Amino acid sequence: MARQTLVLDASVGVKWFSAKDEPSLSQALAIRDRHVSGQMRVAVPDLFYYEVANALVHKRSIPAEETERAVGSLFALGLETVATSAELMAVSIKLARRLNITIYDACYAALAQQQGCSLVTANPRHQSGALGCEVIPLDKWR
Repeated sequence: MARQTLVLDASVGVKWFSAKDEPSLSQALAIRDRHVSGQMRVAVPDLFYYEVANALVHKRSIPAEETERAVGSLFALGLETVATSAELMAVSIKLARRLNITIYDACYAALAQQQGCSLVTANPRHQSGALGCEVIPLDKWR
């Protein structure tokens, strides 16, 4: 049986380093744990690491050294990291223009289309049915 594949956007990755009372934290951790145990495949665009790091850098409650360790641990998870390509960028551009969203947001949906899987997000901007892939809000993921 093939493992389920999901594309995660940075809003899910940021939750891995959030406070215990963070909404949908249990779902985000369950996805991470299933990936680590080999029960699930998680794909992310290379942009994911920059966006998660940027969000953590701007959380004043997290010291710089802890942010560096957190970002290092992202790489240790062995997520399937997909490099930007002309094909991925072309789909992202079309989505961004059609939906009036950033190219950064569009690239996650474009990757989910390319991978033939769902996009899981805690970002309401991604929760549009017009993205061309199944979008699962993190709080609804099971």
